[in-house]
Amino acid sequence: MKSVIPFTKELDFNAKVNEITSISLEREFEVEDGSVDGNLFVSGDYKSHEISVNVIPFSFKIPFSIEIPDNIKKDSVTIEISDFAYDMIDESKIKVNIELELEGEEEVVSEEKEESQVNVDSEEIIKMLEEEKENERDEKNNIEEENERNDSVDSEENVESRIPVQNEQLKNDNENLILQSVNNDNEYTTYHIHVYKNGETIETICTMYNSNMNILADYNDLTNITPGDKLIIPSENE
Repeated sequence: MKSVIPFTKELDFNAKVNEITSISLEREFEVEDGSVDGNLFVSGDYKSHEISVNVIPFSFKIPFSIEIPDNIKKDSVTIEISDFAYDMIDESKIKVNIELELEGEEEVVSEEKEESQVNVDSEEIIKMLEEEKENERDEKNNIEEENERNDSVDSEENVESRIPVQNEQLKNDNENLILQSVNNDNEYTTYHIHVYKNGETIETICTMYNSNMNILADYNDLTNITPGDKLIIPSENE
């Protein structure tokens, strides 16, 4: 059983950020009774001025708690990072968009127990869908309010134009975003996000990262890749 859990969080630097020069994501977690509790760590470096040659380190800690379905074996649960991106909101804030993948083995239950859980599962699904819709509405309202505040500040104080830093800047400044995660054996997994370019092939990318097509196929859909697509490329290191 696999389930993707999205996270969205605004991070305030309390300082002017002209350019994010590097950024990475790590996670730690523990499986408790009925939930997975842990923290996400967003860290990296940034420049405060365009002409500055010095970079300033930053680090943010984001706690999370995920409920484990009753039909999942608690000792089989794992949490992995499936996607990570960020956007500049203004000159001192970024918004990170993170997707975690929860995976675990399903317990074998009797037919009677399965029938008794049908109604409960249906209610939970409806509740989750309603919560997702509510979160989408709240996020849309927050973005609209933030845009209105930014427009007001720009017109009254005549501040210099801010250049949104999206995924393309990450590609230009640091072509491969490195996402690091740690499992319960204290082994670190590095996830390279490679932006596919014209003239590249899967074979050349495998050679570049010392990987192979089977590993890439586990994390990506290789059937129809076009320039600009992102490929997740994992590598193990102690």
